[in-house]
Amino acid sequence: MTSFSKSLFVGLIVFGVVGCNQAPENEPAAVHSVQIIEAPVDQVKLGTIPLKATVAGAVVPDQKAQIASRLMGYIKDFDVRVGQKVKVGDLLFSIDSNDVNSQILQAQSAYQQALAALEDAKLDYDRFSKLYQDDSVSKQQFDKVSLQYKVAKENLIAARSGLNQAKSQLNYANVKAPFDGVVVEKLAVAGALAAPGNPVLVLENLTSLSVRTQVAEDLFAVLRNGDEAEVRMDGQPEPIMATIYALVSAADPKSRTHTVKLSLPSVVNVNSGTFARVGFKRGERQTMMVPQSAIVNRSGIEGVFVIKEGVAYFHMVRLGETIADQVEIKAGVNLGDNIVIDNNQSILNGDKIVPVSKTSESKGAK
Repeated sequence: MTSFSKSLFVGLIVFGVVGCNQAPENEPAAVHSVQIIEAPVDQVKLGTIPLKATVAGAVVPDQKAQIASRLMGYIKDFDVRVGQKVKVGDLLFSIDSNDVNSQILQAQSAYQQALAALEDAKLDYDRFSKLYQDDSVSKQQFDKVSLQYKVAKENLIAARSGLNQAKSQLNYANVKAPFDGVVVEKLAVAGALAAPGNPVLVLENLTSLSVRTQVAEDLFAVLRNGDEAEVRMDGQPEPIMATIYALVSAADPKSRTHTVKLSLPSVVNVNSGTFARVGFKRGERQTMMVPQSAIVNRSGIEGVFVIKEGVAYFHMVRLGETIADQVEIKAGVNLGDNIVIDNNQSILNGDKIVPVSKTSESKGAK
């Protein structure tokens, strides 16, 4: 390519670039069409947020029992399963009663012998009483027979008590649920040897639950029975309000913390052992609060529309805690600013706002 051709080529490129960058003088710029929107307006006000101390805790049952047998014997009829719900009086397991039946037979035999001995002693006593009245026997002989009769009566009482006790042992052969609950653990199997005091299964009442937690001395000093605390648990979308019912004054010697127990309302899908976060109130603080409905999202940025001389201006805000239907504003607006609190999803910067009451039906853009 010649030098002239190169110069011509460069000139054409420069001319094309300049021509592209030059806009027509009479072309109108894009202009936002101002809307007139009726919407409820309110001022940014002060609200209060409780100050909380959050500690870890766990859900525990109010009723939990390790069920054991009062008899020595082999376990049978152990058909309950872990997770099975049982009612009070339901059979949990049985103990082989052969040994108990043998004890009952022995006690019945002893009772019959004592009864026969008493009858024989009574005959002697009646006969010697008559002879003693006739001065046919000495007082020493009569006293001896009287003592034998008294001992025979006491032996019968003891034998009857032994028989009743042996029969009562038979009642303990069938171990029944002491309360409505759920079997959470089996500590033995059918055929194993049960002994008094050795637990066979664990039963919990999951309809009456509490939260147990440990708190430091400074927090424990301000807590009182009847105070409420906010409990958050996995699986529960909303926090649950629990009430303090037990404050253990004795501190743990290792952790130097105190045990606090809180009663839970009847809730579903909460099991014992569930991890909980307990928030205890320790005063409150003041902050700017607005209704949640006042918050709008524009391209991932949260903000509110502030009204100045009837015109809406979008202000980006930094949010804090949420209390009921109110949300904390940490930055972005000033106390006393007029903001749109509803019907704000279609509002754009520069739109004119006609204030209406919250209950009035919004008419939308005109």
